[in-house]
Amino acid sequence: MTTLTLSRDNARGAYLLTGADGTVLGSLAADRRLRHGEAVIAAGGIAVHSGGLRRRSACAGDEQAPVLRLDTSAAVVPGLPGAQWDVSRDRSRFTGTLSGAGARIVVTVPAGGNGPLQAEVEGDFPGWDLAVLTAAFALLARRHADTMFTAALVSVATGGAGR
Repeated sequence: MTTLTLSRDNARGAYLLTGADGTVLGSLAADRRLRHGEAVIAAGGIAVHSGGLRRRSACAGDEQAPVLRLDTSAAVVPGLPGAQWDVSRDRSRFTGTLSGAGARIVVTVPAGGNGPLQAEVEGDFPGWDLAVLTAAFALLARRHADTMFTAALVSVATGGAGR
């Protein structure tokens, strides 16, 4: 099992994917709303997207014909037959698990936004680095959507700001 870290680099405005030895393996940059971004790996940069009201899915590549799609109903990951994507949440973190054909990636994102993201990779398949960055983007987008949903509920429940 390989443990990786995604830490926010404020100077670059991106998350850096680093190995246990501190080697930078890739990066992830996104827009403010976490709907679109770019994952950069050794092979180059590729666009990442999240869609839907609650951001329950993410894809890498063209939105209409993605190279990689993480969706709980239908995950498509090249080199990983039978891929499945599951997301869970508790009070302290969001956890995404991508599994299939003897490989597994578990990405954990703190719910409150403090601290680095963690990824554990078991097994090997081509493009695992893109899968890790896309999974991290999916969970960051989901966290953002949940935060915005909660803010809207509080606003409605309290009669809105400025009243």
